[in-house]
Amino acid sequence: MAFLRRWLFIGLLLLLGGGSGLAASREDRAFTAAVKAFSDEQYALAQAQLTKFLQKNRNSTNAPMAVLLLAESQYQLKDYATAINQLADPASLARARTAGLEDDYTYWRAQAQSAQGDLAGAGQTFVSVTQNHPDSPLALNAAVAAAAAFASLGDRARVDDLLGNPNGLFQRAARLDSASTNVQVANGRLLQAESQCEQQHFAAAIEILGWLNPATLSRDQDWKRARLLYRAQASQHAWPAALASATNLVQIARLGQGDIWATNLAEGVACQARALENLGRWEEASAAWQVNFTNTAPVESQRQAVLKLADLADRLNQNPEAEARLEEYLARFPHAPAAAAVLLALGELHLKDYIAQPGSTNALAAAQASFQQFFAGASRSPLTGKAALDQGWCNWLAAQTAGGERDTNTMTLKLEASLVDFEAAISNLPPASDDLAVAWFKAGDARFALGNFRDARSNYQAALAAAPDASEYTNSLVCRALYQLLRTDLALTNTSGMEDAMSQLAEKYFVSAPADRARLLAGQGFSDFDQPAKAREVFAQFARERTNSPLLPEVVFAAARTFAREQRWPEAITNYEVWLNAYPTNDLRPRVEYARNWATAQSGDEARAFALFTNFVSEYPSNALVTPLARWWVAGHYFQQGVFIAAEVNYQLLSDYFPMHALAYPARLMAARSAMGRFNYQEAIESLNPLVNPLVGDTNCPAELQTRALFALCEAWRELKDTNTVMHLQTATNILGPICAKNPTNEVGALAWDEVGDCSLLLGAYDAATNAYAQVQNSPGASPELQYRATVGLGEALEKMAQGSASEADRKGLLSQALGEYLSVVYAGSEEWWVKKAAWQALPLIGQADNPEQVSRFFQRLERLFPQMKEVLEKKRAALQP
Repeated sequence: MAFLRRWLFIGLLLLLGGGSGLAASREDRAFTAAVKAFSDEQYALAQAQLTKFLQKNRNSTNAPMAVLLLAESQYQLKDYATAINQLADPASLARARTAGLEDDYTYWRAQAQSAQGDLAGAGQTFVSVTQNHPDSPLALNAAVAAAAAFASLGDRARVDDLLGNPNGLFQRAARLDSASTNVQVANGRLLQAESQCEQQHFAAAIEILGWLNPATLSRDQDWKRARLLYRAQASQHAWPAALASATNLVQIARLGQGDIWATNLAEGVACQARALENLGRWEEASAAWQVNFTNTAPVESQRQAVLKLADLADRLNQNPEAEARLEEYLARFPHAPAAAAVLLALGELHLKDYIAQPGSTNALAAAQASFQQFFAGASRSPLTGKAALDQGWCNWLAAQTAGGERDTNTMTLKLEASLVDFEAAISNLPPASDDLAVAWFKAGDARFALGNFRDARSNYQAALAAAPDASEYTNSLVCRALYQLLRTDLALTNTSGMEDAMSQLAEKYFVSAPADRARLLAGQGFSDFDQPAKAREVFAQFARERTNSPLLPEVVFAAARTFAREQRWPEAITNYEVWLNAYPTNDLRPRVEYARNWATAQSGDEARAFALFTNFVSEYPSNALVTPLARWWVAGHYFQQGVFIAAEVNYQLLSDYFPMHALAYPARLMAARSAMGRFNYQEAIESLNPLVNPLVGDTNCPAELQTRALFALCEAWRELKDTNTVMHLQTATNILGPICAKNPTNEVGALAWDEVGDCSLLLGAYDAATNAYAQVQNSPGASPELQYRATVGLGEALEKMAQGSASEADRKGLLSQALGEYLSVVYAGSEEWWVKKAAWQALPLIGQADNPEQVSRFFQRLERLFPQMKEVLEKKRAALQP
């Protein structure tokens, strides 16, 4: 045994010291007392007595052993530096050599160095024992201890040399241990097997472990043997054998007592569960993880178990059962160390429920509640980053739902909240991890959706930098990040960045869907950036290289559209026809046909375009993407031709079949306009009421279109002729009043005031009319044309007021004012129609003026403005002369 010689000496010494007849000198008694204290593990007392002994008896024959025992006492008292100095003292070491204790001195100096943390020095000192004292009882211990020191330093070569050299001390001792009873041989083989595992020499490790006899090992050694065996077998994917080793680990650990064995048991259970998982025995694996899902297992083991249970429940499609189990755990142990991990797992299960069934808003709310509870209780948890990432996903998905409901304000708030979460995840996730790359990527997505393209671009670049070494998951993320980079460059009109992202995708992911989509997107971008020739180069290269790509029809279509962007209509039409012949059954066909028809209309061949569009709406009556556009064109064609019944029918069909399309509301307005075109004002009023009255109509009608509908409704009421004309005009005026109030400084308000003036003029409310027209003249939002229109209206109102004037002087004054309004348009106006209107209104009044020169200048100006009407003007002038 390692310490046999020293302990035999101490035992004999104590035995002899016990007899009074054999009592030695005072020196011997002092030494014997010190040895007794050491033997009883009274190390402080032993240190004091041995120090006193050596002070008086430095040259005693017992001095070398006293120095050794003093150093060992100091070692036990953790005074390692003093112990090392004692054992390294040259004089003491010389006497030890004479006494045959040099190997003990060297060995215990190494032990002190190791305890002090000087593993490199300890390893070398242990090796010196094996080299200088190969026959020492301590040599085998020293060899194993040296290997342990070098193993801790990661110096596997030294470990292998000490323990694996066939001619070395350890291997010679191992060959003599045929009964497998030597503790140090067992320790050495465990170290040797561990070294082989670290170097991934798993077969060699299994062979070494096979030389050990479990029956002769201590429980601790047997645990290490089974643990290393599991590790090697699992690394070789020998899962049946690994499961057997893991089961043995559990059995060994269950026999142990104390915290270390509770930790070992949890580790053994985890190994058993992993082996079962890899064997596809998920139900059994779940049951195994459940063993660690207790409040007595170590914290990390609980966290690991709960996450694995959630993962297995997902694989087994048992989310409700897993959720119930986790909720039960939280109810029983709300303050357990693993509570944060349980909340995270529970939230992720709810999140997966929502992703599987996006309509399940309750699942999304439950996920958000779990993450909120996590953050309410967790402080600087290692799971914070993952929880923040998951909560970011919740807000991101909620934003998508809000967008679908047209709630843009909620969508923006949710996107902003998701960005805060993703940034929190970035701050807390470990570097070079999949989750960190995802957090950067989703932060980019949030900024992209919020329109912050420059910062989104930086986030996508950070995602690429954070992505770990290539894996299937990472490859997918990198591919998508490059695609999103291209989209941000499109938004930023960064053509060089587009080309770089496109080339990287083409190089790394040549046959991937995102790579193909990126090249299509880049070509479309060049087309949008007024570089149609460059776009055609990209499309042509794509067509040459990716002849079997499912995106090829879309690429050929996009290439044809570049001609339309250049307004090269014949070439566009030809390329669309080529596409239609090449892909007769492709899903894009309706879009290509529409594009062909539109190009035909733009080329000036309206008759053919009308025939094509008419056939189109008949062939594709329900295509939500392009049929509304085609129906709009057909209706517009009828409207321009004055075929109002057909126009009204087509506008109505558009709004009826596609009520959610952007053209649905304009179509309803145009249907009413068509009814007015055929003088059916009552029908127009009935069509317009739902657009302008939220109590009976659609509250989603855009505000701008609702205003246009209000003006149309006023016009319909004004034109409706029956016995209630006064009421109709008053109704129109009442509709216009709120428009004036809401738009005091813009053109909409000015136009409404002008309409009020027209209605008041028809009602005979001339004071109200002049006030309304004056509002238009003073409005900063009124256009020049509207100013002229209101000025002419004001003149007409003044004339009407003059007709009812009782005083001749008042009548002349009002007519003079009216003439002044007309002349202001004639002399200052630039709108030909209103200049002519004002001139013709002024003609009857100018003749009543007492200023012949003014009349002459007036007619001269009209002849210059309207030379084609010179003959008519001369007759008018002659008629005014007395």
